[in-house]
Amino acid sequence: MSYRVSLRGMGLVCSLLSIMALTGCGSGVVPPSSSSGSSSAGSGSSSGSGSSSARLSGTVQGGQQPISGSNVSLYAAGTSGYGTGATALLSGAVTTDTKGDFTISGSFSCPSTSSQVYLIAKGGNAGTGDNNQAVLMTALGNCSSLDPNTTVKVNEITTVAAIYALSQFMKPGSTAVGTSSTNVTGLVNAFQTAANLVDISAGTVRSVTPGGNGTVPQSTINTLANILASCVDSVASSSTCSTFFTATTPSGGAAPADTLAAILDIALNPGHNVAKIYSIVPTATSFKPSLAGAPNDWTLSVEYTGGGLNYGQLLAVDGQGNIWVPNAVDPGTLSEFSPTGNALSPQAGFTGGGLSYPYALAVDTVGNVWTANSANSTVSEHTSSGTPLSGSGFTAQGLVKPYAIALDSAGNIFTANGNNSVSKLNAAGTAVAQFINGGLDLPFAIAIDSSQNVWVANSGVSNSVSKFANGGTAASVTGFTGGGINSGYGIALDAGTNAWIANFNSSSVSELNSTGSPLSGAGYATPAPVSTVAIDGNNTVWTANTDGSISHLAANGTPISLSTGYISAGATGEVGIAIDASGNVWTTDNYVNSIFEYVGAATPAVVPLQQAVKYNKIGQLP
Repeated sequence: MSYRVSLRGMGLVCSLLSIMALTGCGSGVVPPSSSSGSSSAGSGSSSGSGSSSARLSGTVQGGQQPISGSNVSLYAAGTSGYGTGATALLSGAVTTDTKGDFTISGSFSCPSTSSQVYLIAKGGNAGTGDNNQAVLMTALGNCSSLDPNTTVKVNEITTVAAIYALSQFMKPGSTAVGTSSTNVTGLVNAFQTAANLVDISAGTVRSVTPGGNGTVPQSTINTLANILASCVDSVASSSTCSTFFTATTPSGGAAPADTLAAILDIALNPGHNVAKIYSIVPTATSFKPSLAGAPNDWTLSVEYTGGGLNYGQLLAVDGQGNIWVPNAVDPGTLSEFSPTGNALSPQAGFTGGGLSYPYALAVDTVGNVWTANSANSTVSEHTSSGTPLSGSGFTAQGLVKPYAIALDSAGNIFTANGNNSVSKLNAAGTAVAQFINGGLDLPFAIAIDSSQNVWVANSGVSNSVSKFANGGTAASVTGFTGGGINSGYGIALDAGTNAWIANFNSSSVSELNSTGSPLSGAGYATPAPVSTVAIDGNNTVWTANTDGSISHLAANGTPISLSTGYISAGATGEVGIAIDASGNVWTTDNYVNSIFEYVGAATPAVVPLQQAVKYNKIGQLP
């Protein structure tokens, strides 16, 4: 089913409210239902500040067939909570005619210039009979940026793209899109991600992203759209729809009642019933190319290149959702990508500041990027625009071959050094202290908890983790062992101050509690040895695996992903992993000099990580 919308003569004049206070303006705007959380349009008309005469016209199609009797509504995403608070911008839905055409005219107001708007269409007849279970969606983006000369075609393709990109801002059984008042940036970036996947004017999947450096999973999106179309083009409660809804029902969850809810269930549970869902693909498909067989899972991953990527290592996300990657070459470089994967760094990357074989970086709350340089034993600092601030690099006594870096709430810098020490520098790059002993044994990863304690994963034969108070007092003379630790290459702290360790010499991750006691037995299984680990906003665990997969585990170590993990077609060996505020999972792959984005796969996390450390928001939603 598709909706071809001409945004002609809109001339929207949105009220100039702050991006952080999208509380609505004008009168007669109907809020979503408080009982279900889904948006519903009612009677009344919008007027007052921010209202504008508007005309939207289009055509509704099911596959390639016109849909009559489809109800089309326009909404602005909410900012009062996740999956709630969406505002209906019309006094009521408009209905398509026998040719599938519809027109929206009248006045409505944008809650703010940065309000994110989307279309929902329900029901209609594609020639086989009425189907009130057919519900589709398209993400339009900024209300104030709608081009009155743009023609928008909304179909199963745009529905898949919108649902995946916005899945973490929706709830099953509801059409409402919403975020918290403190994560508007994450929502805006998610809407941009939807546009990154599809051309909404043509209603087709992009082969490459608009920036020209991202490969879109075209066949997977087309396949999901074909599965969706098999129900949309039938009648309500048909055997096809029933099979579709049964197959997409999450384990222990409620069955979806419509096609939008079914696609959302797939996006939120990409490893569930993969083969059964694939079997629903109709013999005659509307969207090509499509998959020739069932995939490993239903994640959507985009592969990005450029920006100077050259043996990229442990990446990080800044407060705007930009992705930073250190490139372990000499002289070293930094790569930066926008939230939609556009290369922001030059072709050779950012240079200077003493960069030399950097393996890890950290971003502070003002957007500066700090890098540990293993070859020349320095720390570099660059501005958010890539300008070096550290001369030939900050040095300190005992700062030798730093492999990892972390920031505490005060902006102090900590490095894990190859000479079995930890260096502490202040926010100006001046040495403060050197930590030794505490069981340090080839330290290779470092993290700070919300109490400002310093945790270090050791890659040496002791298979241990060291912990220090912020001033350098060791919690254990020999370090903590057990839980299956086997050459720790990565470490992350969760909301309960449990430490998660990536085991590079075994296919597992280990967990220790805040006092260092093991919780993971012989380790929680992963498909391959693990390079590093990250925690999302639901306090669940993500690992980057050396076979090119990523794994997802619950807070108690129970696997959420398949035993094979989630797999991107182009991935060969994942090195770094990070979660952004839109719920995208980002990884580095230095074998192919790429980064990968798993769209909407995780719960949004507070970024940068220093922000989470400072405000005790590790493992919590922003």
